[in-house]
Amino acid sequence: MTTYSKAGILVIIVALFASVALIQHYTITQSQYGPEVDPGPALPGVAAELPRLVNLKTQNCIHCKRMVPVLRELEEQYADAFSIYTFDVGVSPEIGRSFGTIRTVPTLVFMDQSGREVYRFEGYMSKSEVLERWRSLGLSV
Repeated sequence: MTTYSKAGILVIIVALFASVALIQHYTITQSQYGPEVDPGPALPGVAAELPRLVNLKTQNCIHCKRMVPVLRELEEQYADAFSIYTFDVGVSPEIGRSFGTIRTVPTLVFMDQSGREVYRFEGYMSKSEVLERWRSLGLSV
């Protein structure tokens, strides 16, 4: 064999390995993320007649930890106005995927009585900001 043909064979082998790697990556990506799923039926209390606030967080997120007392206080004061659910997307990534793209945590998803998302906020929100957002969405608190 000549040097040229050895180099040509090497290029073909590298191209084949790269193709196989891309196909495997595509297959894994499709199985992990698949089509978006309607989160309504998967949520606890979906039959409830109250709007919901879903807190998507991770265990080590500092802003997520800051949200804990805010959400606890809201839950105590406004239990008859809306329900609050918290999911750790680090522990249960399938729940996070059911809400589509989550760019940062905490992500607060405001849902109406039927389980439809009406607003999404990324980052920390104070108690007054949460209540203000509920009112601006036309939901009574």
